[in-house]
Amino acid sequence: MALVTTQVVIDDGAHAGPGRHTELTLTWTPADPLAVQLELTALPEHPALPRGRWVVLRDFLHYGLDEPTGDGAVRIRPDLVRDRVWLELDRYGRPACVSLPRPVLVAFLERTELAVPSGTERSDAALEDLLDRLLQR
Repeated sequence: MALVTTQVVIDDGAHAGPGRHTELTLTWTPADPLAVQLELTALPEHPALPRGRWVVLRDFLHYGLDEPTGDGAVRIRPDLVRDRVWLELDRYGRPACVSLPRPVLVAFLERTELAVPSGTERSDAALEDLLDRLLQR
């Protein structure tokens, strides 16, 4: 089974400035099948652009396709009118709010489901690993 990853360039309405943009990378691994890692990267590096790393339950991303979900560091809500999904990512200062096309998230989640279907990933080791990551033990 292989790593599943997707990168999305965040459309910020040209607020980042010429030649600058922010990328959102979603990463899932079969070694930690319950979790999806989210990483915002500013290219090139710039202190005014959002960046950071978060971990969210794969199930929450599924739920967030159709209804608001999440609490704590990652909140997810669908925008059915624009066919997008919004992520509110908690960080120092104001949260980073980014959106990605709903079909991109659906395709990413489908690829993870092909590798490890939901409901088959629940092992004691996987749950302990997820708790360690979420609680940063």
